[in-house]
Amino acid sequence: MLDRLYLAVDLGGTRVRAALGNEHGQILRRQEVRTERDYAGAARGHWPEGSEGEHIARQVGDLIEQVAGYRLAEARAIGVAAPGPLDARTGILYHPVNLTKDDLPLKDLLEERFGKPVAVHNDANAAALGEWRYGGHGPTEHLWYLTVSTGVGSGIISHGRLIDGFNTTAGEIGHTVIDLNGPECACGNRGCVEAICSGTAIARAARAALQTGQPSSMLQLAGQVDRVTAETVVQAARQGDELAQSIFFHAADTLGAAVVNAIHMISPEIVVIGGGVTNAGELLYGPVRERVRTKTMALCGQGVRIMAPRLGEDSGLAGAIVLAMRQSEA
Repeated sequence: MLDRLYLAVDLGGTRVRAALGNEHGQILRRQEVRTERDYAGAARGHWPEGSEGEHIARQVGDLIEQVAGYRLAEARAIGVAAPGPLDARTGILYHPVNLTKDDLPLKDLLEERFGKPVAVHNDANAAALGEWRYGGHGPTEHLWYLTVSTGVGSGIISHGRLIDGFNTTAGEIGHTVIDLNGPECACGNRGCVEAICSGTAIARAARAALQTGQPSSMLQLAGQVDRVTAETVVQAARQGDELAQSIFFHAADTLGAAVVNAIHMISPEIVVIGGGVTNAGELLYGPVRERVRTKTMALCGQGVRIMAPRLGEDSGLAGAIVLAMRQSEA
């Protein structure tokens, strides 16, 4: 019996990844491009030139066609992991702050173009599904996936089910307030986890510190202040730069406090922390584990494991395959 085929998309603020995969979570073919908000694409008449959202949808559709190739007709459904806030029931992204200012009816646009069922869900929720289903974590029914990248988000698996809540927006830990006097967040609040712990926030904090004249090798590494990134901070911290170490530790320790809050709230067995910022390794995981070890109530923290994604950066694509499978069976 031939494997069932599905198309998966991981849409991010920096890049779009697409894959052709099967029901076993195996990725047979993949492609990746940078996210282009002014993408024009080939003039196929699918959508008129217009908003950022329309351009992004066109880019996603073209990438799906490229990765599917001659096997497009065999694919049963399309799953998309996308940044929130979004409504998974309608597949509409509501001006996701790290992607576009527009509302984007991605499900409808892709179904119109391909004539296949499409499921769109929050990228962290998709990654949680991917790690739980295909990550080899054992027979756990309680897994929490936390992603720390351009933004911060999470997905909750409890009793073997994805918990997405009344408005399908559960897990938005990036927009929970952890410091009432903290920096402004793009969502309109102050002191959100995302405003302190994301790669964007780490870079912003470093640039602000450098602009006050504080000495640091970050400036030499980046060349100029406005080119400092989270990766610059990590590189300098590993080389012993005290300012970089202080900035990154503050972000990692704050993230640890957010993890403690989540453990107290949802009681996961496994906490998987993924996303680009985790390339820092123990600079990130060390302070998080220490905060959890010292600040989690004993019973709540008993047996909880904190780890990197087993699927690496493919967690979102694997989860999108799960979404597509479920959509094709609905």
